[in-house]
Amino acid sequence: MSALTADNIHKAFGDHEVLKGVSLSVERGEVVTLIGASGSGKSTFLRCLNLLEMPQQGELAIGMHRFTFGNGPRTPKDAQLAQLRENVGMVFQHFNLFPHMSVLANVTEGPVQVKGMARAEADALGRDLLAKVGLADKADAFPSRLSGGQKQRVAIARALAMKPEVMLFDEPTSALDPELVGEVLSVIRSLAAEGMTMVLVTHEMAFAADVSTRVGFMNDGIMAEIGTPDETIRQPRSERLKAFLARFHETH
Repeated sequence: MSALTADNIHKAFGDHEVLKGVSLSVERGEVVTLIGASGSGKSTFLRCLNLLEMPQQGELAIGMHRFTFGNGPRTPKDAQLAQLRENVGMVFQHFNLFPHMSVLANVTEGPVQVKGMARAEADALGRDLLAKVGLADKADAFPSRLSGGQKQRVAIARALAMKPEVMLFDEPTSALDPELVGEVLSVIRSLAAEGMTMVLVTHEMAFAADVSTRVGFMNDGIMAEIGTPDETIRQPRSERLKAFLARFHETH
């Protein structure tokens, strides 16, 4: 059974059609990376996967959750959205940490408030996760004292604290200074090695080629191509994908 299936997802903002029927199925333990030019719909599609953006048409299935958009049932209720987001972790470009809370409190807030976990249990989980992302010594620090890479690693630990079935990453390194990118990619690489199901949007092509089971190329609101890293990044077949990768190498 797939961990995540999106079928014929459409999304428009006013007259601008951003997604024109995008489909994707992700098996448990797979890492699928989405690449493509700015404006191709990658981030919008990712946000549709946990319903931060509500599709206007299509179907979405994640774990036990099923949603139909368009002619089917009405917009999901808040309780359904909350249950979905417990199962789907999301890491954004910008870290969105609570500045008035310690690093540990940022990580434990979700399990305590949403899942009703006992504070002692949440603290133990939080410390384990901070150790996992290499920040065991920062539990009592506040976000203002952290580098961008450290903040992003806290954001990853915070998402993992909800014990999600699927993790979504929306360009998690794009707001970081170049020398800090590696420490975040290293954490994502370790999650992949552990079998975490992930969908990533990234501009880090070498990383995408290395860590992904499949790479999807989005172009003008459609999934133009999807295949193994060899098929997409190392030996692209379509002219559109070749042109994107060539332009990418010229500008990076």
